[in-house]
Amino acid sequence: MIFSVGAARACLFVLFGSLALTCAAQTVPPAKWETSKLDNGTRYLSYHSTAPQLGKPTPFIVNFFCSPFSTKTEKGMLGIEIYVDNVAALKPFKFDDFDGPDAATNGKKLLRITVNRPGKPAFVADTMLSGWTPGPKNFAFGTSEESQRAKSTEKTVLQALADDAESLQLTITDPRNAKLKLEFTVPVTDKRSEFKSLLAGLK
Repeated sequence: MIFSVGAARACLFVLFGSLALTCAAQTVPPAKWETSKLDNGTRYLSYHSTAPQLGKPTPFIVNFFCSPFSTKTEKGMLGIEIYVDNVAALKPFKFDDFDGPDAATNGKKLLRITVNRPGKPAFVADTMLSGWTPGPKNFAFGTSEESQRAKSTEKTVLQALADDAESLQLTITDPRNAKLKLEFTVPVTDKRSEFKSLLAGLK
């Protein structure tokens, strides 16, 4: 990834920290959406919620991002990121296997993306994902592709969310035990216009 990943992740870590503080004050905070934009033009649409993971109430953020333009030195990217809080409570899921550029999960399609659309078959794709540790209690997963590439799973998913989707489900499978899964559901029916704005400028 060539665009400003460090700046983006620093910004998102601040957002994630605010979620953790909210969760400390409330048992189950209400789900909410936020939009943001980085100095380099990358746009974010973020869904904050809490859902059971492995039987434990778990705060999470799903970030949808798009930088529609590329330069001679930087490639615009688009994709999806998932920030998970309080990962110590989610053992035995092997977060460490996803961590870093030399992760044991490299080359494995452990993320299933399901886009549910009214009156149409669900769009389902399995893809690879990267992982990193934004803080001592958190973990993040992500999948991305160059925004100007004509076709990619990430672009297809984001365009479907802007078009006619009603919900998105993201399922991450443990690399050592296929029965262990993290599942995140995002309702998007009333956010189609925001997804259109997120993708504005794409070819």
